[in-house]
Amino acid sequence: MDNHSTENSEDTVIDNAGGGLRGLRAQPSAQLFEAVRDSYGINGLEDSIDLGGSSSLNLLVTDAHNRYVVRVYRPYVTEARLADVQLARNEVRANGVPTSELIRTLDGQQWIIFDHRLVEVERYVESDLVMDSWELLLAGLPLLGRIHTILRGMQFSIDGKNPLFANYIAPEKALATTLQGTQRIRGWPPSSYNQRLADAADELAHLVSDHEKEFITMLPRQVVHGDYWDNNVFFRDGRIVLVTDFDFMGERTRIDDLALILYYCCIGGNYGDSAAVTDELLRKLRNLIDAYNEGLDERLSMEERLALPLAIARQPLSGIGGWVALLDDERAAKRHAQGMLGEVEWALDIPRNLDRWRAAFA
Repeated sequence: MDNHSTENSEDTVIDNAGGGLRGLRAQPSAQLFEAVRDSYGINGLEDSIDLGGSSSLNLLVTDAHNRYVVRVYRPYVTEARLADVQLARNEVRANGVPTSELIRTLDGQQWIIFDHRLVEVERYVESDLVMDSWELLLAGLPLLGRIHTILRGMQFSIDGKNPLFANYIAPEKALATTLQGTQRIRGWPPSSYNQRLADAADELAHLVSDHEKEFITMLPRQVVHGDYWDNNVFFRDGRIVLVTDFDFMGERTRIDDLALILYYCCIGGNYGDSAAVTDELLRKLRNLIDAYNEGLDERLSMEERLALPLAIARQPLSGIGGWVALLDDERAAKRHAQGMLGEVEWALDIPRNLDRWRAAFA
């Protein structure tokens, strides 16, 4: 989700979800600045820069010779979950993965609470590129394999394993939640777009769910990063200097984390025409899979390779079942649905031509 909205703007929508459970993204305020200044001894907050990010407010603050990121979470993030997110970041950092360095409060705390929201501060890391090209993905995927290897042996709380809102939908829930989303779409004023989207999403959900049934209990599960993509992986002088944004961290199969990346490569941006599933595209995706595999201590199994195309195809269903179905504001749900038809129709190529995709990934 990319809507950083407020209730007072006519140009934006309210991206609260789950009956008010998600809450709205925090806004900078004098009261917030005072709380951070009192707890951390950091000045310069009035001149801070909003770095973006839909899950939390992220402010770049320059104080004398130091630069920090002040992160304010949405209200649904619990202390147990943030503790696990920080635990994961610290553990991968201790094992050579560059993650953010946490700044403690003046009295040694890992966060503060402001307006029923958790607030943490980390040291800012300079960078010159984000992971937004095939070349940088090839450089970055082995590190994701390394992260998965590190996280595999860790124990987390229920909150740490289960983000309430994420860009992921579990295979056992994909069909039911997608049908909730398409039911909502069919309740809107009729249009050819809405009809095509609902029909395509229903078809995709049924096909993927039918094919994935045999894999649901077969594939190993663990906590994964959740959003290893684009401006969550930063480079400087050709090397990775920061892996950030563990907001969607959760327990699932490791191929779901990989599938998110492969899916985003296929739907446009800097990666080419999303409409064309060519042999060249499949070759590039296979190269990324191989790069990821290099970072694993335990390589991908044949079952994981067979299931991976279906995990890619399931990804856009998170937009229907995870957001269209859950967004509280009708305008927000409609706006989100407006970008989904091409993605859902593209994903239908996978279950319709599953043997081709599996052969490319085997």
